[in-house]
Amino acid sequence: MLNNRKHLVGFTLIELLITMAVLGLLMAIALPNLQSFIVSNRLSSNVNAFLGFINYARSEAIVRNQSVMVCAKNNSSNACVTSEFWAEYDIQIFVDVDGNNAWSAGDVLLKTLPAMDVTGTQTTFNRANPGSTPSYIKFGTGGFAQSALHFRLYAVGDAAYNDKYGRSICLSKPGRVRVIPLTLANACGTF
Repeated sequence: MLNNRKHLVGFTLIELLITMAVLGLLMAIALPNLQSFIVSNRLSSNVNAFLGFINYARSEAIVRNQSVMVCAKNNSSNACVTSEFWAEYDIQIFVDVDGNNAWSAGDVLLKTLPAMDVTGTQTTFNRANPGSTPSYIKFGTGGFAQSALHFRLYAVGDAAYNDKYGRSICLSKPGRVRVIPLTLANACGTF
């Protein structure tokens, strides 16, 4: 009779332990980079979504030949909120039919962007100069913005990370939008 033990192939306990130790070491090195990658991707996708939203609002103002508003939406109605922190609210675009710079019954809702961070614990998206600017964006019939605005988008709690991945979104009166690093935020007023 042949010895069947010679034909059995498998791993020894020591080989499995070494493999697990190497895998654990690789995970310890990769996990912080993976978390950084996820947060930077989230910030980038939020910036891109907002830019597309703003460009859509501007183009609708030109095409419809009517004033179009962008504002943070009240959670229980379509009324605009005056908060400088927009991450916690849905953002809406509507045609301001009556020209009162606020949502009213005759206005036409065009699009809504879901809140970036309902809890306000992971992402900050706020107007950088809330006292001197309105709490909304308004595009006139020619696509010009009523006032220049500056928004900041960054992760909550890590200054070094925000210096690297945080972004400022600058909107000029002619309606031009650009994105710059958060550390260059004071450059928003120069265009």
